[in-house]
Amino acid sequence: MNKNVVIFFTDQQRFDSLGCNGNVDAITKNIDSLAMEGCNFTRHLAANSVCMPSRASFMTGLYVPGHGVSSNGIPLWRRDNGCEDKNDIIAKNIFGKGVPDKVPTMADYLQEEGYQTVLLGKLHAEPSLADKSYGFRSCYEHWEDPKTENDRRSYYGFQYVKNVLGHGEAPVEYDHGHYGRWMHKQHPEIVEEVKKDRQSNARRPNMNIRMSKVPSELHNSTWLANEACDYIENHLDREKPLFMFIGFPDPHHDFVPPRDIAENFMNIQVPEMAKLEKIQGEKTKGAMDMLRSNHASKKNIELAYKLTQASVSLIDRAVGKVIDKLKKENMYDDTIIIFTSDHGEMLGDYEALYKGDQPFYSLIHIPFIVKPAKGTDIPHKIEDPMSNADVLPTLFGMLGIEKPENIQGVDIFKEGKGNMPMSTCYNLLGYNRNISIYDEQYRYTYVTDTEEEELYNQKEDPKEYVNLAKKSEYREICDKMRERVLKKHLKCEIQIYGHYGTW
Repeated sequence: MNKNVVIFFTDQQRFDSLGCNGNVDAITKNIDSLAMEGCNFTRHLAANSVCMPSRASFMTGLYVPGHGVSSNGIPLWRRDNGCEDKNDIIAKNIFGKGVPDKVPTMADYLQEEGYQTVLLGKLHAEPSLADKSYGFRSCYEHWEDPKTENDRRSYYGFQYVKNVLGHGEAPVEYDHGHYGRWMHKQHPEIVEEVKKDRQSNARRPNMNIRMSKVPSELHNSTWLANEACDYIENHLDREKPLFMFIGFPDPHHDFVPPRDIAENFMNIQVPEMAKLEKIQGEKTKGAMDMLRSNHASKKNIELAYKLTQASVSLIDRAVGKVIDKLKKENMYDDTIIIFTSDHGEMLGDYEALYKGDQPFYSLIHIPFIVKPAKGTDIPHKIEDPMSNADVLPTLFGMLGIEKPENIQGVDIFKEGKGNMPMSTCYNLLGYNRNISIYDEQYRYTYVTDTEEEELYNQKEDPKEYVNLAKKSEYREICDKMRERVLKKHLKCEIQIYGHYGTW
């Protein structure tokens, strides 16, 4: 029988938020233990700096031009889930001729290999704000229907699904998935208390940076751990290997961890973040525009940092609870465990919070840890650059499953040397569209509409102060990197998913 696979997947978590990655204030003993037992990747890079495109790359093994999810709000193509626009009469008549039914996901492939596939939490493969007439199953309007939680259809290859939608305190709402329904049924008094607290804080500046009245034992991170343990205890088919994806909504803003957790972090020292005044050589216009739009006060940055570390510690508790259950059921040794995120967070770098369509190292550099199953020998640390598009082929290599056709990522254990990951940070507005490529040392970025360039030596300059593209002695490196990134982008562009024409 194949080994089990459990993936802990967080939202908007920086590489440096973990103890095993150098954070002296992190309380992450369970995640750190996975790094000690397995392999910690020090240069793991997201294929995009925002949620949906990066998650699509993780789930499909394709770069952004391959799967077509170039921005938030664009669904990962699947004919049976609302991507086929039933509201457009022209599309209804001609849509999909010659277009595959889906972009296969990790869960699709593993289901074909005989796995039971379980999704708990946030996948974010569809636009949450879509009108319910489209038929997306993870949009809020769809969850207004009381019957929604009883839907047992397969979802992006997952046979068993328990959703958590939204961030911060929003998941407690009725239309935000299974967790919200559970809170309304089991703890309506907490839902009401949260609602009143949010209303009383609505006019306060930056009300999304504060402690929550949802206690840690009822928080969605804890609920997800409980649901994972419940599945293992009460629903597991022991004749089949398990693939379980646990998607935490945290530590994504709003920065509102439970008060009983957050109070433990109020006295930690906030580390020195990248400073605006130390920038040498211009950053691109898009990068500077993002910093201006995301500017935050020192007070709010410091509080957001502390609250983020509190959220990460609660996630670590949840990870520990699932690990304990796997050990109790004698499954731990036969299970590959992955801990990672979709992208990072500015969290004070250059006096900014949140994220945007720009390849700042704070946003692209994310944690990636693999604990192998017993009997599998892997390195303790890998410093070669790796994309989250490389996760699927790397995992399949560990499982002895043949790499699917058309996958663009590589098996990092077998093909990692010379790997050059790509990040494609497009936006829907049509400007400041940038593509980056990485080697073991540099990040090179090319802006397609302005021809601006950035080149950073991320080993010597991890805060990305000095744009070497402005220096004549680096012209040859820039020219070579630009040629490579454009070739890779064109090579990865499939352009068949979700497209149709009127002639």
